Amino acid sequence: MKVKLYATLRPLVNAPEVEVPVNHGEPIGKVLDELVRQYPQLRREIFEEDGRLRDRIHVFINGRDVRYLKDGLETRVQEGDDVRIFPPVGGGC
Repeated sequence: MKVKLYATLRPLVNAPEVEVPVNHGEPIGKVLDELVRQYPQLRREIFEEDGRLRDRIHVFINGRDVRYLKDGLETRVQEGDDVRIFPPVGGGC
Protein backbone atom coordinates (compact mmCIF):
# COMPACT_ATOMS: atom_id res chain seq x y z
CA MET A 1 0.00 0.00 0.00
CA LYS A 2 1.33 3.43 -0.91
CA VAL A 3 1.32 6.03 1.84
CA LYS A 4 1.97 9.69 1.05
CA LEU A 5 3.74 11.81 3.65
CA TYR A 6 3.85 15.59 3.88
CA ALA A 7 5.91 18.46 5.26
CA THR A 8 8.27 17.48 8.10
CA LEU A 9 7.55 13.76 7.67
CA ARG A 10 9.04 13.53 4.18
CA PRO A 11 12.67 14.09 5.18
CA LEU A 12 12.37 11.34 7.78
CA VAL A 13 11.82 8.77 5.01
CA ASN A 14 13.64 10.66 2.22
CA ALA A 15 10.59 10.45 -0.03
CA PRO A 16 7.13 11.92 -0.53
CA GLU A 17 5.61 8.43 -0.73
CA VAL A 18 6.52 5.00 0.65
CA GLU A 19 5.32 1.49 0.05
CA VAL A 20 4.03 -0.26 3.17
CA PRO A 21 3.79 -4.06 2.85
CA VAL A 22 0.31 -4.88 4.17
CA ASN A 23 -2.56 -6.81 2.70
CA HIS A 24 -5.57 -4.94 1.42
CA GLY A 25 -8.39 -5.18 3.92
CA GLU A 26 -6.09 -4.55 6.90
CA PRO A 27 -6.97 -1.78 9.37
CA ILE A 28 -5.25 1.57 8.90
CA GLY A 29 -3.80 1.13 12.39
CA LYS A 30 -1.85 -1.89 11.12
CA VAL A 31 -0.65 0.15 8.14
CA LEU A 32 0.67 2.80 10.53
CA ASP A 33 2.29 0.15 12.75
CA GLU A 34 4.07 -1.33 9.75
CA LEU A 35 5.08 2.14 8.56
CA VAL A 36 6.83 2.92 11.85
CA ARG A 37 8.37 -0.55 11.91
CA GLN A 38 9.99 0.28 8.55
CA TYR A 39 10.84 3.84 9.57
CA PRO A 40 11.29 3.92 13.36
CA GLN A 41 12.08 7.65 13.26
CA LEU A 42 8.38 8.23 12.46
CA ARG A 43 7.11 6.62 15.67
CA ARG A 44 7.53 9.65 17.92
CA GLU A 45 6.10 11.91 15.21
CA ILE A 46 2.94 9.83 14.67
CA PHE A 47 2.25 8.14 18.01
CA GLU A 48 2.16 9.16 21.67
CA GLU A 49 4.25 7.07 24.07
CA ASP A 50 1.14 5.07 25.00
CA GLY A 51 0.52 4.16 21.32
CA ARG A 52 -2.33 6.59 20.63
CA LEU A 53 -2.25 8.64 17.44
CA ARG A 54 -0.89 12.11 18.22
CA ASP A 55 -3.59 14.79 18.20
CA ARG A 56 -1.61 16.92 15.78
CA ILE A 57 -1.19 14.16 13.16
CA HIS A 58 -3.91 13.72 10.56
CA VAL A 59 -4.29 10.45 8.67
CA PHE A 60 -6.60 10.59 5.69
CA ILE A 61 -8.11 7.72 3.72
CA ASN A 62 -9.59 8.92 0.45
CA GLY A 63 -9.70 12.48 1.78
CA ARG A 64 -11.41 11.63 5.08
CA ASP A 65 -9.67 12.00 8.43
CA VAL A 66 -9.69 8.63 10.23
CA ARG A 67 -10.65 10.36 13.49
CA TYR A 68 -14.06 11.07 12.01
CA LEU A 69 -14.64 7.68 10.42
CA LYS A 70 -16.92 5.27 12.25
CA ASP A 71 -14.18 2.69 12.82
CA GLY A 72 -11.28 5.10 13.37
CA LEU A 73 -7.94 3.27 13.25
CA GLU A 74 -9.82 0.02 12.68
CA THR A 75 -11.02 1.32 9.29
CA ARG A 76 -9.92 -1.18 6.69
CA VAL A 77 -7.99 -0.01 3.66
CA GLN A 78 -8.70 -1.42 0.25
CA GLU A 79 -6.76 -1.64 -2.98
CA GLY A 80 -6.62 1.79 -4.59
CA ASP A 81 -7.30 3.73 -1.39
CA ASP A 82 -5.45 7.02 -1.09
CA VAL A 83 -3.64 7.21 2.28
CA ARG A 84 -1.99 10.48 3.32
CA ILE A 85 -0.38 11.57 6.58
CA PHE A 86 -0.06 15.22 7.53
CA PRO A 87 1.88 16.69 10.45
CA PRO A 88 0.94 20.10 11.77
CA VAL A 89 1.80 22.76 9.23
CA GLY A 90 2.21 26.44 9.94
CA GLY A 91 3.29 29.43 7.97
CA GLY A 92 2.05 32.47 6.26
CA CYS A 93 2.79 36.14 6.65
